[in-house]
Amino acid sequence: MHTALYEDHPDVNCVIHTHSPYATAFAVANRGIGCWIEALAMFGLPDGVPLAAYGPRGSDQAIANIRAVLKPGIPAVLLANHGVLVFHRTPDLAVMVGGIVEEAAQVALNAQPIGGPTEIPDDMKAAAFQRAMSFEAAGTATA
Repeated sequence: MHTALYEDHPDVNCVIHTHSPYATAFAVANRGIGCWIEALAMFGLPDGVPLAAYGPRGSDQAIANIRAVLKPGIPAVLLANHGVLVFHRTPDLAVMVGGIVEEAAQVALNAQPIGGPTEIPDDMKAAAFQRAMSFEAAGTATA
């Protein structure tokens, strides 16, 4: 799966596979992660983190399932019944996205007893992304 991402996305220079506990909880529940925190919108996940259907580790089916849910610019995917895959143009950005995905999963689970997480409205997701781009253009982004 790592090789497939490098082949499909020439701008990707780092692929990380983890079993981070909160995001993996969503993966084993076969649920994607919604865009509940601003950082997801800022880092290219305005629709949240998609879920790739299960396929045995390293199989053609697993790779096809990952490819089926990825859209251009999406830097993360949950692997059903398995874990998390994040990728980006630099290792620092890949690690940052992995942390953001884990944070989104954790806060969603913490929010469950008080009504559950809510999606950020689409116009605000776009505004958060634009703000992140303005920070990057000004040289004040962290990666």
